[in-house]
Amino acid sequence: MNAVLRRREWATMSAGERASLTQRSLRDILPAALRDEIALLVDDVRTRGDDAVCDATRRFDEVSLRPDQLRVGADDIMRAAVSDGLHRALVDAIDHVRRFNEVVRSRLSDWSMEIEPGARVGEKVTPIESAGLFVPSGKASYPSVAYQLGVPAVVAGVPRIALVVPPLPDGSGLVDPAVLVVCRMLGIDEVYRANGPAAIAALGFGTHSIAAVRKIVGPGSPAVTAAQVEMQRHGVATMMVLGPTESMMVADDSTDARRAALDLLIEAEHGEDSTVVLVATDRAVI
Repeated sequence: MNAVLRRREWATMSAGERASLTQRSLRDILPAALRDEIALLVDDVRTRGDDAVCDATRRFDEVSLRPDQLRVGADDIMRAAVSDGLHRALVDAIDHVRRFNEVVRSRLSDWSMEIEPGARVGEKVTPIESAGLFVPSGKASYPSVAYQLGVPAVVAGVPRIALVVPPLPDGSGLVDPAVLVVCRMLGIDEVYRANGPAAIAALGFGTHSIAAVRKIVGPGSPAVTAAQVEMQRHGVATMMVLGPTESMMVADDSTDARRAALDLLIEAEHGEDSTVVLVATDRAVI
């Protein structure tokens, strides 16, 4: 599919034109029909548990699974392999994210003070009991999401970390090996394969195969976002609503145009509803 790059000059645009470029409402991201469909799916998982998760995976991901196949086996995680180049890149990326989060964690500490005799106030930093990490799959490989979510949870000391990822779109029922390699590197051994929205619901309510978690995080399609919003209605803690990718790059005459284009393409590949913007002070860069 080809797309036409639109070039706009801010100085010549009206207030209305500027607003149309910078505003996108939640209704645009999550239309009512989608929210209603996901609400029904979530309720089905709450009622029927694993069977509903398997049905959703068969319907939306075209993969037939039994409830006892939802969890990825330890042997599959240990056998997962990627190219040497990707393995080195994952090791480096995990190291960078880990070091950053270790500094963040080191700046969070317990403290207390006595404001008057017998009255003490303060803060205590405690990791949550469990976390559910959702890693998308399908349009591309997203091991980066696995370590961006997994490393902070590990550094924080979360006792139980469960990761869910949809099976590959080839109908094999297999899981992206790069994601499994990240799990092995981080020591995450509770991994499930399932349809995204159904997996979100399973993590929230708990099923026979998937125990409930205290908080669910992770980006995904509008359907995944709608599932997280729906789970908030049921009292489940999820992350902020993540809409489509919206990225802006500011460039001047010193910018390497090729590198700028590659950075924009990396963001645009997230989905057809992604928005990438290049703001340039020099027409030659465009």
